[in-house]
Amino acid sequence: MSQKRSIAKLKRLTDGAQRVLQEPIMKALLQNSTLTRVQLETLLIDLVLEDELGSHIPYDEKAAFRLKGKKRRTSGVSRGAFNRTLGQARRNVTRCLCTMLLLAYLGLFDFTLFRPFEEVATRIGDYRRIRDVLAGKTDLSDEELESYSTAERTILSALEELTSSTVLKSELSKRKSEPEA
Repeated sequence: MSQKRSIAKLKRLTDGAQRVLQEPIMKALLQNSTLTRVQLETLLIDLVLEDELGSHIPYDEKAAFRLKGKKRRTSGVSRGAFNRTLGQARRNVTRCLCTMLLLAYLGLFDFTLFRPFEEVATRIGDYRRIRDVLAGKTDLSDEELESYSTAERTILSALEELTSSTVLKSELSKRKSEPEA
C-alpha cells in the first residue's frame, strides 16, 4: 500500500473513531467507565490503526493522530504523552478485567443482579449491527430512523438504571431500604 493511501486510510479511521466517540451511548458508557476520553482515544489508536493498516506504526506516528487540548482543534501529542496515556489506559482496562475475573472467581456472576448487564450488552451488540447497516445507506426512511432512535433511547435508559447506586445491592438490602407503606 502506498504511503499516500496509508495516510488517507489512517485519517479515515481516526475520523471514524472521533464520530463514534460523539455517540450518546458511547458517551454514557465512557462516563461510567474506568477510562478517560483521552485514554480511550489513545487505546483505540494503538489497537485499531495497525490492524486496519496491516503494518507496524511507530508510536511517534500514532501520537500524531491523537487530538490535544480541550478544544480538540489541533492534532498530535508528544510520543511520551501518548505512551503515558496508553499505559494508564492499559492499566485501567486490566484492572477492570481483573475485577470481572474476581467477581467470577467468587461466583458472583451467578447472582441475578448481573443479568441486566448481560441484556444491555446484547442490546448494544444489536444496536451496533443496526448502526453499521444504516451507515452504508445514503437515504434513511422514517422507519429506519425511528428504529435506530428507539434502540438508542432504550439502551440509554437501561444504562441509566444500571448506573444507579442501588443496582449492585442484594435483593434483601433493596427490600430493607424501601419505605414501608
